[in-house]
Amino acid sequence: MNGPGRFSFDPGRCIGCETCVLACRMAHLPAQSLPWRRVHTFNGLGLPQLPVFHLSLACHHCARPACLEHCPAGAYRRDPATGAVIHDPARCMGCRYCTWACPHDAPQFDPDRGEVAKCGFCLDRQGQGLEPACVARCPMGALGLEPRDDQPMLETPPGFPPSRLGPSIRFVPGRRPPPVLTAGLDPGLLARCRRALLWPREPGFTARGEWALLAFTTTLTVLVALVATAATGAGPILPAPLPYPWLLLWAGAVCLSLSAWHLGHPERAWRALTNLRRSWLSREVALVLAFLGLTGLGRIAFPGVRGLAWAAGAVGFAALFAVDRVYQVAVRTSRLDFHSAHVLLNGLYLTGLLAGYGPLALAAGALKAALYLNRKAHFRRQGRGARPAVSLLRILLGFALPALAFGLPALALAGAVLGDLVDRWEYYGELVFPSPGRQLARDLRSMA
Repeated sequence: MNGPGRFSFDPGRCIGCETCVLACRMAHLPAQSLPWRRVHTFNGLGLPQLPVFHLSLACHHCARPACLEHCPAGAYRRDPATGAVIHDPARCMGCRYCTWACPHDAPQFDPDRGEVAKCGFCLDRQGQGLEPACVARCPMGALGLEPRDDQPMLETPPGFPPSRLGPSIRFVPGRRPPPVLTAGLDPGLLARCRRALLWPREPGFTARGEWALLAFTTTLTVLVALVATAATGAGPILPAPLPYPWLLLWAGAVCLSLSAWHLGHPERAWRALTNLRRSWLSREVALVLAFLGLTGLGRIAFPGVRGLAWAAGAVGFAALFAVDRVYQVAVRTSRLDFHSAHVLLNGLYLTGLLAGYGPLALAAGALKAALYLNRKAHFRRQGRGARPAVSLLRILLGFALPALAFGLPALALAGAVLGDLVDRWEYYGELVFPSPGRQLARDLRSMA
């Protein structure tokens, strides 16, 4: 086949044997230690009156690939001859942001190598005039390779994540419809076990697994609030004997160390600045560096230049905005995607408390509290755990204590930061990144 190509897949032919998965792994040993292709089963539990079929999915080499757009290290490129999206492990710093952004679970993080790997469309085989290994080895002919065209994908089977990325895969109308089970679980048992059957739990994003990011975002928020407060003339809230400017810079160094802690290759952290045009993660890193640099100039080199302090504060809030934008690849929590744990809102809240500016603290705090309580009410309506004890702790620490201690900046800061830690800990657990497994569960629930 000459020119760019794409996969085709016939769900009606696939029997879920996973020969394609094995062929893919064998063709790329020893480079491949994780499955680049996976077979997902729709209605694998055999619920009655619902179809049962399989989806063999890998990288779809999208027309607008999320991995290439969001990768801050510039580790992705497109092969012009085949249209394949290629990952360069030598450029990868192991931040795993592409695994968040891709709704098809194509990039896989290898903890042993500290970097990401993915399907490369078997460019070596195609260069020899051969089909990709998964296509060549499929015993049922469910997988195929065909020329890529610009026609949009009009129909997708249940379980395939919808996106605007233009995935280069065509689903062939089944030569035979998937079987629909007419007998199975007892209806009474199904009703009693509905939640357990239709809400399968997948490994998700947790604060425990990403504690370094939690510590980084919290430290950065406090630093921005302190610098912005100093720019207003309110001055530092720390005791006078402490070396305040140097303490800020030490905290900034800790902040940078935390941001690199979770990388698979910390020595390549400098590559995070190579995709400023498209990646919010690159912009976040650049703005944090600019904020710390301006803070050092304004607090140590030129302490009398008020403009540097204002510039540092402004760039700091821009960095907080970039931090919030990094998490936009997750499923949105509301139409406006505005969360009480967003660091920009918390930075404004802390600044109002530290500067003793009541209207700012009251407005930001009231908005945070309203968003938090609304989210809890939403979870309760859905039958999800609202965690009343945790919620009460968050409200007492984050809102009641700062209100009672207004005018005592150190105590108000401590309460607000501890309360926000609780909120952000919950926030990390609520982040849901789109994936085929979650889409399968969502479509199954809608049909059951």
